[in-house]
Amino acid sequence: MAESREVPMPKRTAMLALLLFLLVLPAGVAVAGPPVPAEVLQARYVALGYDRGSGFLSETEVARSAEDALPQEREALDAIRQQIEEWGKYVITLRPQDAQLLIAVRAGRLVSVGGRTPIGGRPGQPGAAAPTTGGGVEVSSPDDMLEIFDAHGGRLLWRAMGKGGLSGDPPALFSQFRTSVESGPKKK
Repeated sequence: MAESREVPMPKRTAMLALLLFLLVLPAGVAVAGPPVPAEVLQARYVALGYDRGSGFLSETEVARSAEDALPQEREALDAIRQQIEEWGKYVITLRPQDAQLLIAVRAGRLVSVGGRTPIGGRPGQPGAAAPTTGGGVEVSSPDDMLEIFDAHGGRLLWRAMGKGGLSGDPPALFSQFRTSVESGPKKK
């Protein structure tokens, strides 16, 4: 017969207390996301836009075509713009070529019908969106995403994902980014 071992009372109490703490952790508490590289800490100029899977689409490019961004993506980008302006860490440029970083949002969705289909260009290069044509089907993650790219090399520098991550004021994923930047090594 197998012997059952009970967890000692102090250990069980500590585990229950930890579980209770995690369950009642206030939703507004910013949790640090992944660490940020030096390029993100040292940059000054950023451009805002959308991750379209095939590339970065700046907010000025999307302004010309309403079908390129979902309403919740537009709302999140507006909230992020406001947060960046209040923070003062970065200066927002309208032209991606004038930026050091590209900040891209993408609302979670499993399948999207319509949208755009790449017809050329360099897929996966965030610095310039490929020429597109209407129509198509897009498959993606169900989680919202905030990504930071090197504006000139297109390299992904930071990413955070989560359900409902673009909602809230400020958006939860932006709070993670800001916390990660502020907890990074300080300039000397």
